Amino acid sequence: MWFEESDLFDLEGYEVWTTRHAGSILKRDFSSAREELKEILGHFSISEQEIIDPGGGETSITQRLRRTLSDGFGWTKKNIRSKHIIEDKEQFSESHEIDHYKEFEKGAIGLEIEWNNKDPFFDRDLGSFRSLHNLNAISLGIIITRGSSLQTELYEVFKRYFTNIFPFEIEGLKLTTRQKREILKRLERSPDDLIEITAKQLYSDKYGEATTHMRKLEDRIQRGLGNPCPLILIGIGKERLVGQ
Repeated sequence: MWFEESDLFDLEGYEVWTTRHAGSILKRDFSSAREELKEILGHFSISEQEIIDPGGGETSITQRLRRTLSDGFGWTKKNIRSKHIIEDKEQFSESHEIDHYKEFEKGAIGLEIEWNNKDPFFDRDLGSFRSLHNLNAISLGIIITRGSSLQTELYEVFKRYFTNIFPFEIEGLKLTTRQKREILKRLERSPDDLIEITAKQLYSDKYGEATTHMRKLEDRIQRGLGNPCPLILIGIGKERLVGQ
């Protein structure tokens, strides 16, 4: 089986999958990278308030993980350009940007964090890893995203939050006009389900099925995206939540 679950980092709160012997490659040829990632992941946690907080662009969750990788361990952004020459004539060139890249004695590794983007970002990441591996620019690729257990738990986070602040008024929440309209429409049918309806609306809007999480990534791996680049897929589990 070329796609398998792994205990590569032996840490609670992560689901790890590998393709094409990526785990063995990391252990054998990139042991220092493995230790760095184990240290980073071992100290990483997410507060329930960070899940609830609104905001566009990168969340504090992603920013914190990025800073640790880049500032603390030297996994920095890299733009790799390649030229394609046929019979001494340049036909075309292409560029691939990796958010976290690091060179080691036996090669380089590319790493992307997809905490909460639209799921087509996985296609971009896997396509870049495939191309860069074919160019011998990276030995393997790593993607960190939400794990399946965390994806399910996020609804419960919203539900706990609204239970704790109950009773509340819809007009007093920081909601978009559309969100208020959808919640009020559902309350007309189920007036006693304020907590569940509000939690479900905000959960689906922010962390819905069409965002980046492990199930969406697994679907793409099963279809062969990213081949032949060896991949390590790290899903952040619900055990990394604090403040429950």
